[in-house]
Amino acid sequence: MNQNGERKTLKIGDLWHEPVAFRASVVKEGNCRANHKKGQVFEFVWCTPKGMCGESFVGMYPVLHSLRVLGDMRELGSPHRHIRVYNCPGRVIQFEIEATYRCNLCGSELPIENGEVQSKKLENPEQHLWVRVCSDCSKKYSNTELVW
Repeated sequence: MNQNGERKTLKIGDLWHEPVAFRASVVKEGNCRANHKKGQVFEFVWCTPKGMCGESFVGMYPVLHSLRVLGDMRELGSPHRHIRVYNCPGRVIQFEIEATYRCNLCGSELPIENGEVQSKKLENPEQHLWVRVCSDCSKKYSNTELVW
């Protein structure tokens, strides 16, 4: 509440951090037209990573999308919920894709404990708007109305 007793408003578009960051590392190389080499790393959030083979990116997109919506890679045989090994369409390059989950408001990394992303939720049901946040942002903005 502000000094007038009115509820504070937070424009989340001003603070927005993408909730998932990706790291795709080449863990097995082969005869690749894009010249990907073992140890090469692509880090990205929303846009297509510069220098990555287009066919590989298109092929891995379903994995990326699943990770973005908190899909559990253990259901596909991975030992970790947020990591998946992916073979390129040509089956010569192998990537390890790792998702890091972040607070939508401050960008801090959200921990994974017992296979679950640890986060709080702030929402404005009237606007069908919610964000995944860290404990600090949950406390800081708990009495704040969210708007885009």
